[in-house]
Amino acid sequence: MASVVAQQLKQTRAFGSAEQEVVLGLQLASARIIEPWERFLKTHAELSLNQYNVLRILRGSHPAGLPSGEIAGRMVYRDPDVTRLVDRLQKRGLLTRLRNQRDRRVVTVRITERGLDLLARLDEHVDRYPRRVLANVGPTKLKQLIGLLEQVLSGLGTFP
Repeated sequence: MASVVAQQLKQTRAFGSAEQEVVLGLQLASARIIEPWERFLKTHAELSLNQYNVLRILRGSHPAGLPSGEIAGRMVYRDPDVTRLVDRLQKRGLLTRLRNQRDRRVVTVRITERGLDLLARLDEHVDRYPRRVLANVGPTKLKQLIGLLEQVLSGLGTFP
């Protein structure tokens, strides 16, 4: 009997290795979990996933703010053009930029009250969303999955 990963991918051949099946399974699960959240953010807040991530990061550093490079390092989904994301959010009044007086090369990005208000309106959905998409996984299995994810993330190999 084919695994759920093979069924979802409509794959009829066996995977080349267990590792290959796991990596594809993680990619598939990630995509299926993120798709409804991306649609929700676009529809209800006119935000991309990465724009939301920038605002979330800046709320965590509020009121001090962060340099763009630090924001980039904290993002869940790496985006090589954080400047473009910041530009779009600044145009909407969701954040501001302040140039450092001592070192003019450093620009600190801060979330505005408008940005904080937008995130506050999304918080209820942020709390409810993971519970809904993982409703079929009980507390014991969730703890096991957290342990497995920690093991995977802490021991990632390199490629190539």
